[in-house]
Amino acid sequence: MVHRSVIGSLERAVAHLIEAHGGAFPPWLAPTQLVALPVSDARAEVEQAADLVRRCLDRGLRARLVTPDQGTLGARIRAARLVPYQAVIGPRETAADEIALRLRDGRRLDPQPAAEALDRIIRLVRATAPS
Repeated sequence: MVHRSVIGSLERAVAHLIEAHGGAFPPWLAPTQLVALPVSDARAEVEQAADLVRRCLDRGLRARLVTPDQGTLGARIRAARLVPYQAVIGPRETAADEIALRLRDGRRLDPQPAAEALDRIIRLVRATAPS
């Protein structure tokens, strides 16, 4: 009997990864590693979030901006629940040039300088990525 497969081994491997991780890939494999979420549509918050995304992209992280016109903050956080790092940027964070990180498991880290947070994320992503 001739074996015939509808999908190839690569597709089966990806399907296994999706099933094993429930779509919540480890940071090094996640399609989006960080999502920037400005709290409101205030110009300063959106600009700082866009700047954070640019800095992420410049340093090799896969990041995207989700602006307030795409829903409430809670809805945007729920929509990005599979993204390993969510950077929430509100008026306090904008004034201090900080970001408040939320992790996929629901933990919230204290606001920290954006550069320090990015360095930490990049170190974690690179440390866990296979060589």
